Order: sequence, then C-alpha cells, then structure tokens
Amino acid sequence: MFSTKYAIIGSGPAAFYAAQAIRKRDPGGKLVMIGAEGYLPYFRPLTSYRIADLVPKEKIFLREEEYYHRHKIEFISGKVTEVKGEEKILAYTPLSNNGEEKSASDTQNAHCACRLHFEKLLIASGAAPSKPDIPGIDTPGVYYLRTINDAEKIAARAKGRKRALLLGGGLVSLKTAYSLHKLGLETTLVIASDRILSQMLDNEGAEMVARHLAEKGLEMVFQNDITEIHGNGSGVTGVTLADGRKLKTDLIVVGKGVKPCTSFLKESGIEEENGIPVNEQLQTNLPDVYAAGDVVLSKDLLLEKPANNALWPNATAQGEIAGANMSGEQIIYRGSMKMNAAEFFGLPVIAAGLGRVQEGAADHPYEICRARNSTGSGKEMCYLKLVFQEDLLVGYISIGENRKAGVLTNLIMSRRPLSQRHKEQLAEGNLSLPF
Repeated sequence: MFSTKYAIIGSGPAAFYAAQAIRKRDPGGKLVMIGAEGYLPYFRPLTSYRIADLVPKEKIFLREEEYYHRHKIEFISGKVTEVKGEEKILAYTPLSNNGEEKSASDTQNAHCACRLHFEKLLIASGAAPSKPDIPGIDTPGVYYLRTINDAEKIAARAKGRKRALLLGGGLVSLKTAYSLHKLGLETTLVIASDRILSQMLDNEGAEMVARHLAEKGLEMVFQNDITEIHGNGSGVTGVTLADGRKLKTDLIVVGKGVKPCTSFLKESGIEEENGIPVNEQLQTNLPDVYAAGDVVLSKDLLLEKPANNALWPNATAQGEIAGANMSGEQIIYRGSMKMNAAEFFGLPVIAAGLGRVQEGAADHPYEICRARNSTGSGKEMCYLKLVFQEDLLVGYISIGENRKAGVLTNLIMSRRPLSQRHKEQLAEGNLSLPF
C-alpha cells in the first residue's frame, strides 16, 4: 500500500479541473489520478468525430503528457474496484499498457501497489452507457460510444460497410450518425419517442432539426424500437422492429442513455442511489470524500432539488470547486442546469434550462415566447423560444443562430429579474441590450 494526500478517481473533465485547482493551491501535495480508460484526460464531446477522423486524435487531449509530469500529477491507468470511506483506502486493478499513442505512461506504483491510502478523495468516475435488454445485443458489430476506444472500434467496423443503424434519437446518436454518414454509410435512427432530441428540444424545434437531417440523407423511424438483433459469423446483419419490419444493417450503435459508474462504492460507507448526493461544497456524507461530474447528484439551479445534469460545462465547474475545497477552500457550488449545444450538418442547435416546456403542461406556470427568423440573419431555419417564470428567464431553445446564446445563458444563471419591456425585446430577438 502507498499513500497520497489527494486521490482522484476518474480522468474526465471533473477530474482534470479538480487536479488543476488543487495544484493552484497546493503545488507539492502528493496527487494521484486513477483513470480506467488508459488515456490522459481528453475532450469527450469530440469523441464521435474520431469515427470519421474529422478531428486528429492528438487534438482532443486536454494537455500533453509533459503537463502532468511538470505539475506532479501522478496518473495511474487502473480500474478502482473498492473504496473504504471511513478507513480512507481504495483498491484498484492496474491496466496493462497497450502501447497506443497518448496512452498514459506507467508510473512507478502502477503495477506494484493495488491499494492506496488517501487523505482527501474525489469521486469523478463518470458514467457508462446503458445496455438495453434486447435479444442479440452482444452480437459482434453492436457498439456503444463513450470513449476513444469505442470510436476507433466503430470506425474499424464501418470500413467497407454499407449500412449503419443507431438506436436512440439523443445527442450521442445524432452526432454518431453524422460521422457515419460522412463515411458514406446509409444511416438510420430507430427512435422510441415521437421526436428526436426529446430531452433537449420541444416539438417544434425537434421537427425543424429532423426535417434538416432528412434533407441531408438521414432516415428516422419514430415510435418504434428494436426487438431482436440478427447476425452471423461476421457479426450483425439486421434487426427486427417492434412493428414487425426487418431492417438490414452492418453495424449498430446504441445510444439509450448512461448511468453513473458507482459499482465500486458498495459497502464504502458513501451514500449512493442513481448518483452520489453532495452538499453545497460538493462533499459526500463523508467530509473528506467529494464527488463531481456525471456521477454526482447536485443542486439544480432551476428545479431547486438534486439532479444529475451530466454535461461537460457542469463537470468542469464542479471539478474546479471540489478541487479547491479539497485543498482548503470553502467555495459554494451554486448549482447546475441542463444545457446542450451541437451542430448538425451546419445547423447550430442549443438549448438550456427549461426550454422544452410545452404550453398547457400541468404544474408549469410559465410564459412562453417563440419567434422565427428572429435574428435577421436571413437563414431559412431560425427558431428562438424563451421560457419565463414571472420576471426570470428560465430556459431557451435557439436553432440556426447561436451567437447570442451566452447572453441568454448568463441571464438564466444570474437569476436577474427582467422588466416586461426587456422580456418583449428578448422575444423579438434583440439580445444586444445592456441588461
């Protein structure tokens, strides 16, 4: 067993920014980061672009390996298997060095000590894709997209193939479909709900984006699901849908949500249920154990209750605050909100807060304003929806023009009251006023 002042489980944005925050305040305290992928921290939102090689692999890493050496951040490629919170001990299984480019170097301790004593611990283990219960789900050629390795496996399978099928209509599925379409595959999305991006957009916004994607050549099957996956010796060959139709495909990518990675916390003494609840300083029920990122249940700024808003900006903010507090600060985390941004075949889409609230919804006393071509940009597809709760902006959807999205996001996060005149001007698309 060896010891460290700070231990970080995970190698995503929360882990990286926590380490950075610690080093700003404590340059010399021993700091160990344990990552289960074998890669140094990287920009996960770009992972789907690796399928079609749209972004060079070396460009997605947050820092070069030299940065970690210079700041004395010891990176261990390993999978944490157990945490004993009261005893301040964790156990991990080392990963073998696979020799891949940018794979984290083995450290002195990486293969000789599988138990670690810590003074302060951050759990930033992230989330893993949910696996649906479908006959044939383990057939070769069925993939999930979460990591660099996932993207590379999908890319290898796609070479020389004709058809791809995506299960799900969320952000990961659409971004993956874009890359597979770029590779020339006939791409179909099978979506259980009646619209794409149902956790991000309202009906009208989703319809606009779906029309745009269809024009670019993507096929979408709504209100349907896969009931069986078929294959042969070379892998997946097709699927049966709930309505009885059979579709041919050479590969499948499943995008049916994620779940927090917390299996190693059994009998740890750390409270956990569909995520790790934390207080306003991102501490768990054990004062020297913190949590941040996709694994955490923290305050939702708008709903004013714990939520798992698993998004990159939230993870970076939580990691930075957790790291600061681990090294002696007492910074309050104000909370997070849902927010997503993407671009589909040149069409920018962003949604934040309670943007997908619909008129007439029970228990939602909101004022909703919609506008088309509101920015004066002349683009055919341009949609702005604002959601107000009394004098506060609490959500928006913007499609086709996102240059002023930062103004709207700041208005939500600042909780700044708006006059009726300001609300009307925002609804008209005038976002340049000095609020």
